[in-house]
Amino acid sequence: MFRPVVDPACSSLYFLSVAFQRDESALTHRKGALQGQRGEYIPPCPHYPDCVGCPFINLPYPEQLRRKQQIVAQALAAYPSLRHIEAPAVVPSPQRLGYRARVKLVVRRWKDEVLTGLYLPQSHRVVDISSCPVHPEPVNRVIQHLKKEIQRLDIAPYDERSDSGELRYLDIRYSFWSRELVLTLVTRHATFPKGADLARSLRKRFPSLVAVVQNINEDPGNVIWGERSRPLAGQDTLRERIGPSKIKLPVGVFSQANPSVARKVYEKVFALASLNGSETVLDLYCGVGPISFYLAPAAQLIWGVDESSLSIATAKQNARMNGFHNCRFFEGNIAEKVEEAKRQLPRIDLAILNPPRKGMQPDAMAALFSLQPPRIIYVSCEPATLARDLDRLTGRDYRLLGVQPFDMFPQTAEVETVALLEKV
Repeated sequence: MFRPVVDPACSSLYFLSVAFQRDESALTHRKGALQGQRGEYIPPCPHYPDCVGCPFINLPYPEQLRRKQQIVAQALAAYPSLRHIEAPAVVPSPQRLGYRARVKLVVRRWKDEVLTGLYLPQSHRVVDISSCPVHPEPVNRVIQHLKKEIQRLDIAPYDERSDSGELRYLDIRYSFWSRELVLTLVTRHATFPKGADLARSLRKRFPSLVAVVQNINEDPGNVIWGERSRPLAGQDTLRERIGPSKIKLPVGVFSQANPSVARKVYEKVFALASLNGSETVLDLYCGVGPISFYLAPAAQLIWGVDESSLSIATAKQNARMNGFHNCRFFEGNIAEKVEEAKRQLPRIDLAILNPPRKGMQPDAMAALFSLQPPRIIYVSCEPATLARDLDRLTGRDYRLLGVQPFDMFPQTAEVETVALLEKV
């Protein structure tokens, strides 16, 4: 055995790991929580509990990990077929604050103030978190200056109640490797008269801001991303390094919010795969290819599949950039591509599953049952759907050997889990 406003896969504005502060005295909390005079635990955010982004931030870190272990255990216990599986201790995050490489914030105006933050549940009220202990400091500095520039340029934040205004959301990616940032401004309309001026001002102030991008979302609903993007200044791709591989991350693709824990997850996948150089691996929901690249040096062939055309195009670029000639990437419906792999490949020794929060689609699960790979490694950001899918797999001649949770999102109730199954 072995020991949660939006990724398309694993996030929403509600589950962003964020908190906020407005005064200089709050800076003393940035290195972690302090003990009060009576020994009580003081959250490392002065505005708890107003901000809903970090529901565990009032707990000491060991207690956070214990509760996340319980979340996984309870998800497994909901199914008789999984009750015998132990949920081991959660692998901690090397960084408990300042870890978040992906930040998504709503932009609104309240009286004369520009707010960048989160909606409170079941309301139109926004809590401002333009400075946050789980954001890297370069991200906080950009956001704080951005608010001033929005005011100076008289850019109207969007108000969904009246369907008025221009600027809806912010998306910021930060690379802990290159120390660069990419800012995406989501607007209600394609016309954004002050966009170029705003981009120039920000890049002049922050040389590490390599790009400012406009994403156009003309849908009046609460979906964050629109289908069209265009650069306002600079490139639209960030560079990150996870383990041995360099990864390009253009605007619009999924990326892990905590690269240091993502590396631990991929290292666990590599260890569980136990490849000897002769295997063919099917990497489903492969994104831009990070798991494929971890396994490629020890495999004969990797087939990566994703439904995002941008992710697959980027995965191909990343494979060339890193010199992986045994990786093939395919865009399309997961179920259809599994059937195609079954027809074209002489055998498949291992299937990697890394689906969105909602888990495996029924048609994809049916195709996997038809494929019957000898081993499956399932990577999940949602314990409830993971347990549901593991129950389905164990009901179709697979044995669950164990699970390992990871703390991808410190201060939140979210937990990442890796599971290993083998054909009986």
